[in-house]
Amino acid sequence: MGMLSGMRVLDLSMRLPGPFCTLMLADHGADVILVTPPGQESMNPFTGEPPGLSAYERYLNRGKRSLSLNLKLPAGREVFMRLAATADVVVEGFRPGVAARLGVDSETLRTAFPSLIYCSISGYGQDDPRARLAGHDIDYLAWSGVLGLNGVSGGAPVPLPVQAGDIFGGSMMAVTAILMALFARQRTGSGATLDVPMTDGAMTLLALQAPHQLAGDGPQPSRGEMPLSGAFPCYDLYRCGDGGYLAVGALEPVFWGRLMEALNLTELAWGQFATGEDGLLVRESVTSALAARSRDNWMEILGPVDCCVAPVLSLDEALNHPIARSRGMIVNVPSPLGGHDRQLGVPFLCDGARPTPSAAPRMGQHSDGILQSLGYDAAAIQVLRHDEVTG
Repeated sequence: MGMLSGMRVLDLSMRLPGPFCTLMLADHGADVILVTPPGQESMNPFTGEPPGLSAYERYLNRGKRSLSLNLKLPAGREVFMRLAATADVVVEGFRPGVAARLGVDSETLRTAFPSLIYCSISGYGQDDPRARLAGHDIDYLAWSGVLGLNGVSGGAPVPLPVQAGDIFGGSMMAVTAILMALFARQRTGSGATLDVPMTDGAMTLLALQAPHQLAGDGPQPSRGEMPLSGAFPCYDLYRCGDGGYLAVGALEPVFWGRLMEALNLTELAWGQFATGEDGLLVRESVTSALAARSRDNWMEILGPVDCCVAPVLSLDEALNHPIARSRGMIVNVPSPLGGHDRQLGVPFLCDGARPTPSAAPRMGQHSDGILQSLGYDAAAIQVLRHDEVTG
């Protein structure tokens, strides 16, 4: 029994933001039903694996059920309305206007079911001038101002290696909004229409930079020259003797002092926040000292010192690190292909434990059972299948 046991979510979304949102809900016990058209193509444009069965989808869809349903047909919309009557939440990720054309928009559903929570995740919001424009994570980060700050001093902006706009600006903002709306519904009995624009969500990543800029307090932030992105020697990346890197985050004087002592550079204790030529001198001295040993050798020395230093791990190193495994962040999950998949675990504990994820469905796997629960008998289901309402 998870924390969200008894809550039903209908997931109309595709790609990453919506499915990751509903993954978070499914991992904690919500009954998430994927509603996808018959013959739905794979969500991952970079894989040649069967639709719905790539490693990416087996992760995003774990713990969910799958209903194959053609919402373009009147009979499909009728099925969906029956299903929506049993739901707490609907999540969709269409471009604004598409849900209305399908007859599954917020106004239609909440008029019929006032307690329903309807969450729309989109690039720019439902009523933004850019609402009908196509976009992806890189576009949302570009509009938000985040992308323009990423990169080295004097260089071009650099795409982020993770989908911060999709996942933080979209998925996690949607999870937060849904849970707030569920809490409010307990008191009022009313549902809510939630508009989650990924660009707006991504803009809140500027929690340290935007307040000063908006207040006119300090200079315009420059790429690679902000306090936490290259301005100071105490918060930067340093190359070691084997070509590996250490991440130094010694912002507090006590940590910088410990690091300088461990590197036999106590004469540079003054250089924590040095800039210009002085900053260059400090960085060169630290880099020269670290060149004497490998990354892992330095971690053996600096780890016990407690000076805010960490190894820069490759993706393979991070995913196979013994600590990640022991913490439950890498888990074995039953696979719809048979056997088990190694996947990311649930990222927080409740009462000292993490939920145990279950397998992702094959597309349409639960169609018959869900339709039966809505009152369709075997003959009616056969008609729906014949008419390509379900697959």
